[in-house]
Parts: sequence; C-alpha cells; structure tokens
Amino acid sequence: MDTGRLKTIVILILVCVNLAFGGILLSERLGAAEGNAHTRSELMKVMAGLGIAMTEDQLPEGEVRKRCTVPRDREAERALVRALLGEAEETDQGGNIWYYENENGWAWCRGGGSFEFMLLSGGGSLERQLSAGGLRVRREGDYYVCLMGDTQVFNCRFSLGQRSGGVYISGRFLPWEPIEEEDVDCTDVATLLLRFCDRVRDAGGVFSRVEEIRSGYVLNVTASGMELVPVWQLRTDGGTWYMDLQAGRLVAVA
Repeated sequence: MDTGRLKTIVILILVCVNLAFGGILLSERLGAAEGNAHTRSELMKVMAGLGIAMTEDQLPEGEVRKRCTVPRDREAERALVRALLGEAEETDQGGNIWYYENENGWAWCRGGGSFEFMLLSGGGSLERQLSAGGLRVRREGDYYVCLMGDTQVFNCRFSLGQRSGGVYISGRFLPWEPIEEEDVDCTDVATLLLRFCDRVRDAGGVFSRVEEIRSGYVLNVTASGMELVPVWQLRTDGGTWYMDLQAGRLVAVA
C-alpha cells in the first residue's frame, strides 16, 4: 500500500472518531437540557402545590458566580472625586473617613462605601463623569445602581437631589476593584428556590406569587473588611427578599 492511500485511511479514521465523540457530547448535552426542562417543569408543580404562582421563564439560569473580597482603594476613590469635582483638597477625618473640597463642591467618602457629594457647578453629563471616575452604574428608576461587570450590586446605589443650589448625591458606591476568591455554585436552581421558601416561612413572611428573580450581589461590610456575596433578589406580592446563594439564608439589604 502506498503512503498516500495510508494517509487517507488514517485521516478517515480520525474523522470518524471525532464524529463519534461529537455525537456522544451532543447526546449528553441534549439529555442534560431535557433533564433540566423536566426538573423546571416539576418545580413549577411543587410551587403550585405550595400555593405559590410563578412561571418557568422567571427562573434564573444556573451558573457559577464568584464570592469576592473588596479592598478599599484610595487612589480609585480620588479618581472618582476628580471626575466629579476636579482636583480637591483632602482631609483625613479619622475613622476611615475622608473629606474633599474645592470651589466646585465637597465630598465625604467612608470606609464601607457610603458617600455624599455636593456639586455646586455643572461638569456635563453625570453618567460620563461617573464613567470617567471608574464607576459602572445602571439607572433604576430614581436610583443609580453600581455594577460588578454587568451584574447589579443591589445595595450599592445612590440617588440625586437638589440642595443649596447644587446637586446632592448620596448613597453607597463601588469604585474599587473586587478580588475574586471563591466559586459559588448556583446551578441547582430548584433546591435554592425551595430553600428560599423555607427561609421566608421561618422568618414569618407570606407571599403567593413570585414576580421576578434577579441574580446579583450584595456588598457585605464587616469589621474585617468588605465582600461581594452572590444573591438572588426575589420580588413577590408579599415583599422583596435577598438570599445568600452560598449560605442559603436571607440577608438584609439597607
């Protein structure tokens, strides 16, 4: 047998092997998709049996999220101040609080992310100024909500108002770069949802309809530092709750 025919046979064998593996992988993925669809359908029946109305399309896609630490970055904080006020004199007030002031206004920045800005002179589009200062936000009604990538940090939000002839901004922000530390598996949607129902019942809450479920984060501030915790925000006809997807418990969001 000549070398050319031998090479052709080897190539055909390799193609057949690849097709076989591809078929197995496709079959596994189709089986997983069918299994997930069946699980979600059965979950809707269980929820209906509990007296709770919702639809399959309200269930979030299962995914793995990162639990992150958030170290305070003073230089990133200064960049935000410069974007909104320009160069400003800064003063250490103690207790992890910094005060900034110039002719354009003033700002307070605290260790847990809470802040106040008073803008006495306009500097163009606020959204562009925030972006220039390294802050990623999304408008939600009367609030701006901070983002981790494209995902909302539900308790890092701020509002605007008029005060003393200027624009007053207050709330909590996230100008620092989080450090990814730990994977949190959120793929078992059924278990997470049923656990949520148990936690709400244990807390004395009552609801009969799930209106929306959003995946996101909550900034948890403790004496030892700050961390971003993966959560679900669940809006129901009985209120809005947040559940820590790793610990399986409800968390308070101010």
